[in-house]
Amino acid sequence: MSDDINERLTRFLGSLKLQDIKPMSLHSDRLGDMPALNSEINLEWKQAFADGDPVAVSEETRAFRPRYEITVSFQSTPIFKQVSVFVVAFQLIDATAFDQLWADEEVRKVFTENQIQKTMWPFIRQLVHDGMSRLGINPLPLPWLL
Repeated sequence: MSDDINERLTRFLGSLKLQDIKPMSLHSDRLGDMPALNSEINLEWKQAFADGDPVAVSEETRAFRPRYEITVSFQSTPIFKQVSVFVVAFQLIDATAFDQLWADEEVRKVFTENQIQKTMWPFIRQLVHDGMSRLGINPLPLPWLL
């Protein structure tokens, strides 16, 4: 990232504070069996946001509603799928700065694709681990996000 986007993102992050993370929907499906140890497993994951995000919950609160879809496959055959929807609420510290910087497409992209993603990844990792365990599949440790 350029120094310019870093400066804008820093100002944007200073305009809000993480308030709450609530799971709204959690769904796991066992679609097959895990292959033998040391087999190459494929992991696909998608993050999407609801139309209209962020939603103004109040004058000082904005909420994002990310949806995560994780699919674990072996040789293109799905073994496990986890779909989760959350509400991630932020308290606005400086609403004017938030609105001004949210209008910046590059700031929006970096915030949603990097910041929220990294904030949510520990929750996703745990849900996938728990979902696989509960469905009798040896859990697959998901990688760290850098």
